Parts: sequence; structure tokens; C-alpha cells
Amino acid sequence: STVGCDESKLDTHIHANRKNANKMPQLKITYFNIQGPAEPARLALTIGGIEFEDKRVTGDEMRAMRAAGKLLGGGQVPQLEIDGQVLSQSEAIARYCARIAGLYPDDPLKAARVDEVIQLVNQDIRGRCIEPTMREPDAEKKKAMRKELADVKLPEKFALLEKLLSPAGYFVGNSVTLADLVTYVLCNWIGMEIIDGVPKEVVLNSPGLAKLVHKINSIPEVARWNEEKNAGKLPWFSPDAIKM
Repeated sequence: STVGCDESKLDTHIHANRKNANKMPQLKITYFNIQGPAEPARLALTIGGIEFEDKRVTGDEMRAMRAAGKLLGGGQVPQLEIDGQVLSQSEAIARYCARIAGLYPDDPLKAARVDEVIQLVNQDIRGRCIEPTMREPDAEKKKAMRKELADVKLPEKFALLEKLLSPAGYFVGNSVTLADLVTYVLCNWIGMEIIDGVPKEVVLNSPGLAKLVHKINSIPEVARWNEEKNAGKLPWFSPDAIKM
């Protein structure tokens, strides 16, 4: 596995992927024109130098695809097509893309460490902390929940995440893995201040996570991707904003 190796070995793997591009399957990711749960898979393929079709659809187009029977599996987006075969569910898609990009470990324990971070982010932070505040219909209750989210819940969870970072500043080993990308997308969601009442300082107050976001922003393939796909949104902070 390339994961857990140094950056030069990751670069070697990326160049090997480009050299063997004709052996790679034809890939198409279909999702809305936002980052969301499709972004870790898009980033993994981008970092790995693996070509894919980045199809962006509207809500109406997604419903039309569903009505036409073109959304298989879970019947929703994101959806990944692999030489015409359909894979649904964002975590399955992200893991597949990370594996072929060399950003998911072969070693069972290292792979479990990556999964540990992904579950903490998707289940404990997104599912249990953030999502209840999005479902709350009462405006005053929502405001109070968002204050608790920003002041208490997210700082507590981010402290747990920071303890999982390796001395190199990544979650597993010395180079980027899917765990880092999933966390990067979460931090960008918060940092762009899309969630009312949750300021970007929640991320900046966690220097290990802010540094991780900066490290991923600095990967040349990611920098080009953000310039093309997320212009005006990412990056959402300059390195001097990171609290030491």
C-alpha cells in the first residue's frame, strides 16, 4: 500500500496511475453542484490522477433520473458508474475511489483506523451533532441548538479528532488518506459558514484540523480542483489565520 508511506511514494503512485490510465475503468460521479458527500470521492480520484466524468445535476434532473429508473441501489445521488456498473451510497463510493487512488490502506489495522475517523465524522459529528439542528423547525430552539453546537459539541468532537492525528499531521501514517479527505470536507462545510450560527472559528480554534485543511489545500491537484470547481468558496482562510 502507498498509504502510511511518505509523500514521494504517494507521488510515485499517482504517476503510475497516470501512466496506466488506459487500464482504469471509465468512471462517472453524478451529484449536485455542491461539495457534499460526493466530494471525498472526487478529491480521491483527483489526487490519484484518475480521470472521471464529474456530472452535476439539479434536483429536478435527479428526480427525472429516478423516474426513468436510472438511479439504482439507494435510488439517490451521489452515484458512481464503473464501466457502466452502478454503485450507490457515498461511503461505499468514497472507499472504492480511495482504494483505486492509493489513498486507503491495504493493512487491516490501518484501514480500520481510517474507518474510525470516517465514522466519527459521519456518524458522531454529522449525524448526531449537526443534523438534529437542521431538522429542528422551531427557530428559537434551532438558534439555541446551534449555539450549543458551536460552543460545546463541535469543540468536544474536534478535540477527539485532533488526538487521532499522527505526528505528521495526517490521521493515518505520513500521507493523506480518505480519513483526511472526509474530515477536510466537513471542515470546509463549517468553515464556509453554511450552517447558520456556526462560525468558521470553530475550525480555526482546532489548530491541528486547520493545519490539515491547509495541507490538503496545498496539494497541487486539490488547489487546481478548488480553483476550477469551488472558486470563491475554497480555500476559506489564509494560513496566518491558524491559531498555534
